[in-house]
Amino acid sequence: MENKKDTNPMVVCAVVALIVGIVVGYSYGFGKGKIAAVVAAQQAEEQAAAQAQQQIVEKANPFGTETNSSVNPFTQTYVNPLEGSGNFNPFAQ
Repeated sequence: MENKKDTNPMVVCAVVALIVGIVVGYSYGFGKGKIAAVVAAQQAEEQAAAQAQQQIVEKANPFGTETNSSVNPFTQTYVNPLEGSGNFNPFAQ
């Protein structure tokens, strides 16, 4: 008694190739998606770090900027000694 299978080797090869193609395509696509996700996460981290650093700098400087400060009493009265009249000698008359 012989057991004769009616499977065509061409069909078996096609199914195996299809399965291999699906596995390779999935792993390749998953790798690309993973890399894109990692890059996006790194960019988000860098942006959050830059914002946090900017907030720290703003909180650390109680005088604010030189032109816009309500705390620093010298912003309105400061005069650059090298600009202006041109007389650099305070003892000259």
